[in-house]
Amino acid sequence: MKLIALIHGKPCPVEIVEKDGQYSLTLGDKSFSVDAIRPAPHTLSLLIAGKSYDLGIEKRGHSFSVRFSNDTVDLDLFEARKYKAAELAKKPRSAGPSTVVAPMPGKIVKVSVTLNETVKEGDSLLIMEAMKMQNELKALRSGVVKQIHVKEGEPVSPSQVLMVLE
Repeated sequence: MKLIALIHGKPCPVEIVEKDGQYSLTLGDKSFSVDAIRPAPHTLSLLIAGKSYDLGIEKRGHSFSVRFSNDTVDLDLFEARKYKAAELAKKPRSAGPSTVVAPMPGKIVKVSVTLNETVKEGDSLLIMEAMKMQNELKALRSGVVKQIHVKEGEPVSPSQVLMVLE
């Protein structure tokens, strides 16, 4: 399981792999072999490199308070994939043409826009079928449809240009 921990606002990659009751924990660039048990609902008992650690954990949404010894660490924990997607969505969109490409092989079911049509961010551009599921591709930003390279019923390949917005 790949996660991102935000500690004091700074992201730290976390990976947890369980195998036969043993855990491999990677925090940033440091890896540990960990034995873990949960003696109570908000308590973890860890054995790391022969040393025992008892942690108190309080969860509120994505936020956690972890108490050990006489210290408390507050952090937010997110699935790495969702965190990275949210970070990309925060970045400003560049000016100029925006190319819409096929994310996977499939077939175009419906083209929802016409040439020179003005679209807003989030508007449906087309629907494609892949692996027996229909996927709606939406405009990532506002613009005008300047090129449409596909038509309904046409098969498409991964990364094939479907349309261009300006």
